[in-house]
Amino acid sequence: MLSGILLIAGCGSNKEGEPAASGSPNPNANNLPMAITASIYDRGTVPAEEGTYESNRWTKWMNEQSGVEVKWTPVPRNQEADKFNVLVASGQAPELITSYDRNLLSRFVSQGVAQPIDEYIEKYSTSYKEYIQKHPELKPFVTFNGQTYAIASMRNTQAATMIWIRQDWLDKLGLKQPATVDELVEVAKAFRDGDPDGNGQKDTTAIAMSNAYSAVLDDLFMARGGDWFIEDGKATMSFFTDRYKEALTLRKTLYSEGLVDKEYVTDKNWARQKQLWITGKAGILFDTYNGGPTADFYKSQPDAKLTPLPPLSTKFGKNGYQKEVPNYLLTIFNKDIKNPQAAMQFVDWMLDEGWYDLSYGTEGTHYQLKDNIPVTLDADKLKKEVSYASEYRIVHQQTLTPEFLLARAGSDPNDQKVQKAIGEAITVARSVEFRKDLPYTPAVDEFTDISGQFQKKWDEIITKVTMTADLDAEWGVSQIRSEWQKLNGEDIEAKVQEWYESNKADFK
Repeated sequence: MLSGILLIAGCGSNKEGEPAASGSPNPNANNLPMAITASIYDRGTVPAEEGTYESNRWTKWMNEQSGVEVKWTPVPRNQEADKFNVLVASGQAPELITSYDRNLLSRFVSQGVAQPIDEYIEKYSTSYKEYIQKHPELKPFVTFNGQTYAIASMRNTQAATMIWIRQDWLDKLGLKQPATVDELVEVAKAFRDGDPDGNGQKDTTAIAMSNAYSAVLDDLFMARGGDWFIEDGKATMSFFTDRYKEALTLRKTLYSEGLVDKEYVTDKNWARQKQLWITGKAGILFDTYNGGPTADFYKSQPDAKLTPLPPLSTKFGKNGYQKEVPNYLLTIFNKDIKNPQAAMQFVDWMLDEGWYDLSYGTEGTHYQLKDNIPVTLDADKLKKEVSYASEYRIVHQQTLTPEFLLARAGSDPNDQKVQKAIGEAITVARSVEFRKDLPYTPAVDEFTDISGQFQKKWDEIITKVTMTADLDAEWGVSQIRSEWQKLNGEDIEAKVQEWYESNKADFK
């Protein structure tokens, strides 16, 4: 869900922003080729002139610098479960399988696709072994059946989602920032009708969307679609709470009132929504903490004043913006890995050195150190030549603060605006606690088996409710419940409850 350039400072370095010296063991005691295969998220962001996810300036650089030759297998971010299942079933899965989805990896553990790696960490690692000891909060995410099955990395920030609003539009129309969901609807109507862009036409779509739209909207009511909550001690799917009915009602209201783009259903890659936002035809954006303020936005709207909206109140209280779990990516070792020593050497090298260049680029070309901070020389060049490289960082050491972001922006006025706004969003995200009853999706194979099918059904129902005048949230939830029961949902609920009772002590 988090896109754009991740800007980071080394928390394990001698000086902020400088890579630590490598402590990884280099001798290849196994006398095997120092080569591995690994998965990489394919988000379609590698420019054609840069190459492909399999081969580009950074894949070549990693092979040269790490001493390990890595062959990368691209996996579409929004199709990862299907892609990985095909690769595993066909015996073509890479040796390192990386995902944000712990439940997906848990299934591979239970199927015997993955193997424990405690021995490899102890025998071949120096830096990662120290790192995981310094960050015990990561251990529950890498532990399955009492053994370590995954490599994990801390996040640079736990901020995730955000509602962005045009403060200059509020000022022009004499409006205050909305503090409740009802006030947000009224502000959106004013943006729709009040000609905030001053072109004399009623052509404003108040709210632009992104792939985070559903998550942000549902989170307002502590009812993200498909998540599990603990209601009076019982594991309950979000759809079957009163809170979700309110979320679905709001979704329908925004559509029926013309406050969102009515063509969003066909906007599969959100290109139209992005265009509405960048060209100043929308004044509110449901997105991520770093998705609203971009160089393109400020180039198109040089006088715009953009601000992250503090969390809104509902009749159920105030929920904060999503805060991600402490771990970033998780990486399991395929049981068929040929040289685990090479894999651990690559992990240690990435943790010590590799993440730095994959984040900032090359000194003198993409950044210049100033007070030990890598100050961007050319934001456009950085975006084109470096931004996609962050996907390769299996592990990294990073701290993201508002102060660091602003210092890193250098003299570029648009980049200064971008980083200042992102820093403000991080501060806003910390202001209110986000409700997340379970740290990760329940590790119940029966639920994993039907999740994709169930999501397709609930997406269809939610879209139908949203776009059909005489259907309401009550009807939608009843249909979702019917589909859930067809997939043996009640039996799954019992298994999830059993899983929760067995694991809840570890969640504290």
